[in-house]
Amino acid sequence: MPAVTPETLTILAAGLPDGALARLRDSFPADAGEIVALESDDASVVGAAIDLVSTPLVAVVSRPLVFAPGAAADIAKTFIAHPETEVLYTDEGFVTEAGRSDVLKPDPAPERLRNQYFWGDLVVFRTGSLRRLGGPREGFADATAYDLALRATRAGLSIRHLATPAVVVDAEAKLGALDESSVEPARRALEQHLSATGGGTVRSIGRDGVHDTVRPVQGEPLISIVIPTRGQYLPGSTRSYLVDAIESIVERSTYGNYEFVVVVDDVADAGVIDRVAELAGDRLHLVTWTESFNFSGKINLGVLNAVGEYVLILNDDVRVLTPDWLEAMLALAQLPNAGMSGCMLYYEDDTIQHAGHHYWRGDTIHVGMNLPRGTAGPTDGYRVEREVVGITAACAMMRRSVYLEVGGMTTLLPGAFNDVDLCLKVLQQGYDILWTPHAELYHYESKTRDARVRHYEVATAWGRWEHRMHQPGYWPYPV
Repeated sequence: MPAVTPETLTILAAGLPDGALARLRDSFPADAGEIVALESDDASVVGAAIDLVSTPLVAVVSRPLVFAPGAAADIAKTFIAHPETEVLYTDEGFVTEAGRSDVLKPDPAPERLRNQYFWGDLVVFRTGSLRRLGGPREGFADATAYDLALRATRAGLSIRHLATPAVVVDAEAKLGALDESSVEPARRALEQHLSATGGGTVRSIGRDGVHDTVRPVQGEPLISIVIPTRGQYLPGSTRSYLVDAIESIVERSTYGNYEFVVVVDDVADAGVIDRVAELAGDRLHLVTWTESFNFSGKINLGVLNAVGEYVLILNDDVRVLTPDWLEAMLALAQLPNAGMSGCMLYYEDDTIQHAGHHYWRGDTIHVGMNLPRGTAGPTDGYRVEREVVGITAACAMMRRSVYLEVGGMTTLLPGAFNDVDLCLKVLQQGYDILWTPHAELYHYESKTRDARVRHYEVATAWGRWEHRMHQPGYWPYPV
């Protein structure tokens, strides 16, 4: 073993076959540390080995893999550059007959982690931090690494993601996939984690590594659903999007404590307003808008007239699909550091319109746009509740106090990018933005509508936020 430095790494090769162990040794630079072979990956064996480690860094490897060229040096440089880091996980690659592919992972995301173990096969700990955490626990089988990640997260360890495919595994596998014997241990680990971090329910454990866990709604706070609208019938029709939206909310929603704050133009059709009043009853608060079109201004006016602890910004051309949509969004909006929560939106043809915002190399787009409903997405991202950098204002929930704290929506952006601006203000204040696939709605915004953006809107939004228009941390997938 080389002289010990602050970045020297011990690899505990736990139960690897001889051939896999030899390949691992060949790929690991001699000056980076040492590899210690363990007879099994049993938690007691690994724990005893951790107690004997003399280097500052340690990782447990229980699945055949090799280090990519230069990866050990990249890991060492990361710990040197960020001395506060206690845990580091990396991207990884795999090789099939079709060639090599890389698995790109999100940055640390505690809410996503409760639905999916995405850290993967190489996790490097500061040895002292791992010991203080208690090391691996017995009885968790293939979910041992998941249990350790959950415990590290709730213990507040400083966790960093190295966005480099540092290792190559032998074959493609789902992130966090479990064998049958590990399903119940994974459930136990998640139940303990949820109980220690504000509560929640484990609805299912997926052997493919995707789990369905949900946070609880705390109490029954009033939600003010703010809907800006012209309040008119569709051309040549007796149908109104606004009426359809409110009807679907009233008839489908299982959450009961909400009000409607409908900000309606003074050119609204009387028949539409009458029907809305009939459907909404005493939940309805009508606010008249007399100025020229300004989506942001209408939302601001609605929020000022709202009395709910939470506000839900909602377009008038939506239809609710999941009855517990309000509960799903509210549970996330109530999390201690939550700034906003968003949902899954579909076009009328059952393709995805929105699964979160993506700010990539100076542009902003909707994640998942135009993909078929049911698409899993990269690393199953469309299937799990997760942290995002932004959400659409077509359906966005937040505390009314947070909305007011960040100054609401800017009227300088009456049509486009006002939600991007709002989201970036929320992030700038240090809040999280979260997204759930469990709140699903149709959004009848036409795919073929005139989507031209005015020059001044681009100049305004990018003048404020161009320096924040590349944020791949939670969604590292190129456009």
